[in-house]
Amino acid sequence: MERTATTGSLLQRRSMLDSQWNRFVSGLSIPQQAPIREDIISSWQRSAQFTKPRQGHAPAEDAYTTQSLWKSSLLSQAAQREQEQMMQLAKEGELVAAIADTQGRLLWTFASRHMRSRAESVNFTAGGCWDERSVGTNAVGLALNVKRPVTVFSSEHYQPFVHDWVCYAAPILHPQSGELVGVLDMSTTWKRHTPLGQAAVTELARSIARALPQHLPKAELEIHALGQPRILFQGKPLNLPMRQVEILCLLALNPQGLTLESFHAALYGDLPIAMSTLKAELSHLRRLLEGKIGSRPYRLQMSVWADFIQVWQALRSRQSDEAFALYQGSFLPQSVSPELEEWRHCIDAVMGKTLDSCQDPVLLMDKLCKSPSGSALVRERLSELVTIRRF
Repeated sequence: MERTATTGSLLQRRSMLDSQWNRFVSGLSIPQQAPIREDIISSWQRSAQFTKPRQGHAPAEDAYTTQSLWKSSLLSQAAQREQEQMMQLAKEGELVAAIADTQGRLLWTFASRHMRSRAESVNFTAGGCWDERSVGTNAVGLALNVKRPVTVFSSEHYQPFVHDWVCYAAPILHPQSGELVGVLDMSTTWKRHTPLGQAAVTELARSIARALPQHLPKAELEIHALGQPRILFQGKPLNLPMRQVEILCLLALNPQGLTLESFHAALYGDLPIAMSTLKAELSHLRRLLEGKIGSRPYRLQMSVWADFIQVWQALRSRQSDEAFALYQGSFLPQSVSPELEEWRHCIDAVMGKTLDSCQDPVLLMDKLCKSPSGSALVRERLSELVTIRRF
């Protein structure tokens, strides 16, 4: 990338940003006339709630797990055609290139000799977590937040350990749905900043997006357990017995993992079923899911989307329309797993209260028509509304 900004002008800009950053972290307000972008100030304000500006590097996740996530991700497949160009750009421009998922976790990176040790020292490597909650203002986290291309220069970063950097990032948006799939970032030292950097990264992100499949799976593992159960793995249906669907639901509800004993209690309760039976079920599921169930503790090692978790989050945040759209019926009504039964009762109770407060027969009728298999609660509320309006 050609250098177009003079060192003098960049030094002046950095000096101004250093001054304003110091004011902010000292608790002083930023003057209205200060030439700092509004999105940067807003990001600083969010960052101050999550992290202190003194840590030495970004947190990082397990490299093996990250490599596995990258190999199986749609981003990996879509980026194949552009990776050679990104690596060439990184070498020529003394950059580090990175692709992050929607959580801000770096899945793939490539660094020039100029940037390799710098990137490694702050965990700007595969597995590094660069969302705003983890490290404050940075290009990856900001692009995820505002869903548009951004440049973060020097002390615009919240953490001092990247004040010597300039980072260009662009969201990777699915061309058909507009859904955010990930972020492309290219970074170097601040003295090498050029406005051309942002343009190059934006175009590369668009090229990666164009290579995405037309229909995106919601995650590597999709669990539909409201109404008629349905499991999708890497976009393809898996025909599983109910017990294994229950196991996947428990794993989705416990991302931190479960010991064998706690798993047995959550699944079987007081039923006289041997531990070896659960081990056999987990072993069979692990083979079906290409080994992506970890042990000690037992946990899923891939991205997961579950309709019952999504509907619960929608209900808790009072997003009634989203909850109605997701709710297709009770959560695994045949299950007698103690933990899943408790979740079923909670979801149905809160959904019932939400339906009780709904005063829109048109919305209820639309829901009834679209999901007749899971409409008992909807039918009851619609009947009540019709009766009320008669009188």
